[in-house]
Amino acid sequence: MTQTSPASPASGDEVDPSIRPIAFGLVDLLFDLTFFVRELYGDDLDCAQIMICVNDATMRAFMESLPSDSEVLRMRAPPEEMRGSISRRMIAEKTGIARETVRRKVGMLIEAGLLAADEKDGVRIVPQLHDPRTQKLLEAGHAAVGRYMAVVRNYGID
Repeated sequence: MTQTSPASPASGDEVDPSIRPIAFGLVDLLFDLTFFVRELYGDDLDCAQIMICVNDATMRAFMESLPSDSEVLRMRAPPEEMRGSISRRMIAEKTGIARETVRRKVGMLIEAGLLAADEKDGVRIVPQLHDPRTQKLLEAGHAAVGRYMAVVRNYGID
């Protein structure tokens, strides 16, 4: 006898009642976030995915261990020794983008001043959080997540 999880009803004719509201909210959220990503990184989806991957690697190194009252949160840019980096090879592995494409596009993004290579040839995001346009886009992204949460909560989903 097999057990079914709440997200997988026993009947193939039914879906969990939370799935449709989640899908509805996610479509709206993805639409908003796609606009946000295009505004920040342009229309090239490979470049956008690379930027997101590098941004994650740069910030994750210190953000996960910062207390909420850390002075680093107010700095224009955290000290270089706190910031993470990622190799081009790891970008390719994490994103599924071909290595040669990553190499070429990272070079373009470095030339555009959006990425920088560190002393070990790792790639880092160039700090932009001080830029009012970037701040406005980030606030819009945060608001989109809030709207998603409101949609699913309206259907009783936490």
